[in-house]
Amino acid sequence: MSEVLDELARTLERIFRDKGVQIDWDAPDDLFFLGERQDFMEIAGNGMENAGKWCKGRVRVRAVPEGETHLTLTIEDDGPGLPPERRDEVLKRGARLDESAPGSGLGLSIVDELARAYRGSLILGDSTMGGLMLTLHLPRAEG
Repeated sequence: MSEVLDELARTLERIFRDKGVQIDWDAPDDLFFLGERQDFMEIAGNGMENAGKWCKGRVRVRAVPEGETHLTLTIEDDGPGLPPERRDEVLKRGARLDESAPGSGLGLSIVDELARAYRGSLILGDSTMGGLMLTLHLPRAEG
């Protein structure tokens, strides 16, 4: 998991170089997602890309164990956030709340669908950094 987060952070920092985005991530080396590597890359990558798109300049990603069988992945940013009454809308496939911003409206719906496919969940909330926070509960593999 830490290898994937590092690779995604480096790639997204290059993509958002003109904006000066810094992605701070932390995950134990012995924490593993119980599923396909590509699926975890989609989950984390779409969540981190969304944060990079909307942040002012900072994104924070944390993965921690949650008991014996699960892990929690949080992705948060320092952007404008998203009002609670609009959060369900962004999880609908193709939904875009800001038509002036680039994108297909698929990113967060893919994150939600993949999390649910693994019997996990995605919760949208307020970041302590001021923006949006994605909290993902996902199955954990034995290290």
